[in-house]
Amino acid sequence: MSKKEKSGLLARYEFMLEHDESCYFDTDEWEEIAYQYEIDDKYQEALEAINRGLSMHPGNIALNIKKSRYLMSLDNIDEAEELIYSIPHDSEDAVLIRAELCFIKAKPEEAVRLLHGLLKSDEISVELCFEIMDMYIDFGYFEDLVTFIYEADKVLSDGSELLRELALMYEDRQELDKAEELYNLLIDRNPYSAVDWFNLAKINAINKEYEKAIDACDFALTVNDGDENILSFKGYCLYDLGEYEKAIEVFDEYARISDEKAVAYELMSECYVKLLHYDIGIEYLKKALEYSPDNTNLYYQLATDYYDIGNREKAFECLLKAIKLEPNDADALSFMGEILIDENKLEQAESFLRKSIEIDATNAEAFVLLGDIMVREEKYEESVSCYEKARKITPYDVKLIFKLTLSYYNIGAQDKAEELIKYLEESTSHIDEIPDIPEENKSELLETKEMLEQLREILKNNLGENL
Repeated sequence: MSKKEKSGLLARYEFMLEHDESCYFDTDEWEEIAYQYEIDDKYQEALEAINRGLSMHPGNIALNIKKSRYLMSLDNIDEAEELIYSIPHDSEDAVLIRAELCFIKAKPEEAVRLLHGLLKSDEISVELCFEIMDMYIDFGYFEDLVTFIYEADKVLSDGSELLRELALMYEDRQELDKAEELYNLLIDRNPYSAVDWFNLAKINAINKEYEKAIDACDFALTVNDGDENILSFKGYCLYDLGEYEKAIEVFDEYARISDEKAVAYELMSECYVKLLHYDIGIEYLKKALEYSPDNTNLYYQLATDYYDIGNREKAFECLLKAIKLEPNDADALSFMGEILIDENKLEQAESFLRKSIEIDATNAEAFVLLGDIMVREEKYEESVSCYEKARKITPYDVKLIFKLTLSYYNIGAQDKAEELIKYLEESTSHIDEIPDIPEENKSELLETKEMLEQLREILKNNLGENL
C-alpha cells in the first residue's frame, strides 16, 4: 500500500470520527490506521483505533496483539501482560511482546529463553533478528545479545549483516580487538567483501597500524576500484604514516574521480607543506579555492603557509578574506592578533584577540597572546590574569608556565612563582602518570625535566650541596 493510499485510509477513518459515522474497515486496514498513529508516537490514538477495530472484529488475534503492544507503550504493563498471555498464539509479534514484558518485569532469563526460541521459527529472518537485537540493547543485556547473534548466525543462511552490526557495536564500545576479529571472520567468509576490508582498515588506522590499514584499503580497492571513500582514506593513512609523496599520488587520483576537488587539493597541499615545498602547497590551495571560493578554512591554511615562509603581508590578506567570510572565526581572529603583535601593532592586535576570546572562551592561544601584549606594556597584573586563564585550559604548557612565573615575579608574588616552579618539577617527575596529556606538552615536559636535572647537576658540582 502506498503512502498516498495509507494517508487516504487514515483520512477516511478521521472523517468517520469527526462526523460520527460508521464505516467498515477490515482487520488489515485497522492495523494500518493504528500504525499511522504509531509512527507519530500517538499511541493513545493507535490504541483507540485498535479498540474500534476489535468492536468490529471481536476476538481478532492480530488486533489483540497490537492492542497489547500499545498498552505496553502506554505503560499499562499489567493489562498488556494479561492480554498477551490470554492469546493462544505464538506468532513472532506475540513472543516479542512477551519477551519485552519479561525484561520490564526484571525477568531477563525468561526473556532470553523466549527470544532464543524464535531461532527455531520457520519465519526467522535477518530483519526479525535486528528487531530482537534492538530489544537486547534497549534493556542493556549486551552479553546476551552477543550470544544471540552467534546463535542466529548458525541458523540463518547468511548472518553476515548481524556480525557486521556486532562489530560496529564493539567499535562504539572501544573493544577494537573484538571488532577486528569479526571483520577478519567476515573476510574469511567472503574475501571479496569491500565493506569488510574497509572497516578493517579503519580499525587498523585507529590502532595506528597504518601499514595494515593501507594493505586493507588496497584489497578493498581491488574489489571496488576507484571508490572515493576508500581512496581518500588510504591517502589519509599514508599521510599519517609520513609517506607524503605516496599520499600525494593517491590524493591526485582522488581529485580526478571525485567531485570534491577542493578537498583533494587541500590534502595535496598539506602533503607538500610537510615536504617543505611551501610554494607548491600554496598553489594547490589556490586551486582548491577555485572550486570552493567561500571556504574560510582554505584562506586560513593559505595564511598559515604564507606566515611560515615569512610573507606576513600575504598572510594578512588571506586572514582578512577569511574573517570577511566568517567574522566570528575565533582562530582567524587570534591568528590576526599574532601577526599584528609581530608588527608591533599592539592596540589593533588586542582588539582582535579580545574579540576572539569573546567568541571562544577556550582559546588558550588567544589568552597567551593577550598576556604577551600586557607584558610588553608592563601591565603584569593583567598578564597574570590572561596567563592563568590560559593555564586552566592547557595546564601542562611549559612555555606558558614560564611566562606566568615571570609575570608573578614582576608583580612581586614570589610565593606564587615558587609554587609554579614546584608544580613544574612535580609534573616532570610524574609525566607518565598524567592522563590525557597532549604529545606536544609531554615533549616539552621531558625537555624541561632534562634541563632541571642538568641545572641541579651544575649547582651540585659548584655548590657541593645535596639538591
